[in-house]
Amino acid sequence: MSNRVIINSVFYVLLSILGLLGTAGAAAQDSLLDGRSYIGQSEEKHKNKVTEDELSFMNGKFRSSGFDQRGFAEGDYTAIAIEKEIFFEAKTKSPKHGDIEWSGVVIGDTIQVDYRWLKRGWLTNTEKVYSFKGALKK
Repeated sequence: MSNRVIINSVFYVLLSILGLLGTAGAAAQDSLLDGRSYIGQSEEKHKNKVTEDELSFMNGKFRSSGFDQRGFAEGDYTAIAIEKEIFFEAKTKSPKHGDIEWSGVVIGDTIQVDYRWLKRGWLTNTEKVYSFKGALKK
């Protein structure tokens, strides 16, 4: 089972628990990670190419500086905190290059993210899967 599937499964289970139990033991906030930026490396699944990126959270929005050059705008993010872990999801879009779905977990000063870039075409769709690991920018 891939990290993305595991992270997504945990995220949705946690959101379901929040809905059933209220906020006891967990806190869901759209701006939970605001003001934080993480520097790290992205790697496409099954490829050895690594690229530097910075992921930022500000005013309820998520942004990847590495995808700015491709026209991806910042997107809303949702986050949930359980004990010392913060799980989040976001979606960014580019009019020309498609959508990217992000899901990850922040533990302390580190972040691990899996994301899927989907570009729909007239004749074919392209999907690329990536992972990102980084540390809090100080």
